[in-house]
Amino acid sequence: MRALRVGFLVFVLWTPTPQNVSAQVPETPTPEEAAAAETAPLFSTHELLEITLEADFHTIRREDRERDAEERPAVIRWTEPGGTSGFQGMQIRTRGRFRLERRNCDLPPLRLNIRRSEADGTVFENQDKLKLVGVCKPNQTYWEQYVYSEYLVYRAFNLLTPLSFRVRPVQVTYVDTSGEEDTLVKFGFLIEDNSRLAARHGGWKRDWEAEMGQLDPRRLRQRHALIMEVFQYFMGNTEWSVAEVHNMELLQFPAEPPVTVPFDFDFSGMVDARYATPHPEVGGRDVRKRTFRGFCADEMGRPPELYDEVFQLFRDKEEEFRQLWQTQEGLEEGTLRKAMDYMDDFFEIISDPDRIEAYMLRDCRGLRGGG
Repeated sequence: MRALRVGFLVFVLWTPTPQNVSAQVPETPTPEEAAAAETAPLFSTHELLEITLEADFHTIRREDRERDAEERPAVIRWTEPGGTSGFQGMQIRTRGRFRLERRNCDLPPLRLNIRRSEADGTVFENQDKLKLVGVCKPNQTYWEQYVYSEYLVYRAFNLLTPLSFRVRPVQVTYVDTSGEEDTLVKFGFLIEDNSRLAARHGGWKRDWEAEMGQLDPRRLRQRHALIMEVFQYFMGNTEWSVAEVHNMELLQFPAEPPVTVPFDFDFSGMVDARYATPHPEVGGRDVRKRTFRGFCADEMGRPPELYDEVFQLFRDKEEEFRQLWQTQEGLEEGTLRKAMDYMDDFFEIISDPDRIEAYMLRDCRGLRGGG
């Protein structure tokens, strides 16, 4: 999603030292907390979860269009694949940037604030705040295909590394308690909270503010960083920045370098949303045209062996990537065909050393180019 960016000069003048990056170290998760986050029932399966949200969606759609919108009371009801059901009161509020604007979204994205104390023994056990990604324009059927596609992009990154946001598909019934809006039933997905992601790996999330300068990508765990860069190229996504920690979370750990974990893929070529455009630094209008925005190997100090290892990882996962799309119920034939064609192009590139050199290794970003 679009956001304002600071210039590269800040990065040149100030980059964080390991001490800066690790400042204000919070208490690390206990082994019990890490295990609870890892085994959370909500993300232990990819089976479709049926949920019903009851709230004043009429007011939410008309008024809650600011990033600091208030929370509103709601009820969530759920039915698990095995038939177990339940409900609880909770709070919801709107979120996002691009999709928060009325001109872009009739029904903005939501954040669910689960009452953790009441969730023990339910599918929402050990959950607190959850992002819900749903359709923006319920009356336009192609929007649901965008949601399916973005869900699968998250799933694809899960195949490459456990340092990734887990997701759960949901069938959402939106019930407007004001009586002004029709009841809607649409596909969506829930995204793991960043604090739960960090806890699973024994770390913590670090909020990064513009006044802190720009994050030096050389400080990161390089294998994970390269996997992320190649993945963004695979998905045709240019709407991200390591230096500004834009559309990614910064996770820190007691004894290992930090990592950045990407999210928000609706501007990617794989989703190919009608509203999506490439990053302004890339230019053009076609998000399906891939541009490698990874950093140059020599400036990052990355050995050739690391690139060989990462490219092989993607080749090894090719069939699993394809199976995600091919087995997704609800995905239309046209959406599937476009995804397969887009994958074909990527795997042709990374199977040809000359094309890797031309399209990725030489067409890379220097550190002075921002990030």
